[in-house]
Amino acid sequence: MRKLIFLLTLFIAISFYSCKKEKLQADLYLYEDSSYSGTFKTINSENISGTVILNISNGYYECLTNLPFGHGAGKLEIKETKINFIDTLFLPIPATYGPSYVISGEHFYTFDGENLKMWREKNVGSVQYDLQIERKD
Repeated sequence: MRKLIFLLTLFIAISFYSCKKEKLQADLYLYEDSSYSGTFKTINSENISGTVILNISNGYYECLTNLPFGHGAGKLEIKETKINFIDTLFLPIPATYGPSYVISGEHFYTFDGENLKMWREKNVGSVQYDLQIERKD
């Protein structure tokens, strides 16, 4: 009887231990029209923050920031937890203005159906974008 109770307890413990809590990750559809707005900030580098607007349509994107020369556009690709912004609207940015922090290149992301959070490492730190979907009424 003790052996049976021990085995049953062991089985229950293993069952609870093997259960994983996973974060809810909604699908980010690249071929549907969607708009996001929010903020960006640099981490562990210069103290820069600003606003950003991201529009997605038919596998392409357009991005605007409040910084000078803050305009980007191009094609989108998603692979698992990474989203790649392939910027086809490359503008040389004069050194006097500094970086524009337009979304470009490969970023890690999470999306819960409402909030889109993206981040990536840059050469001197990292940049994080916190965006919310804009609902059409």
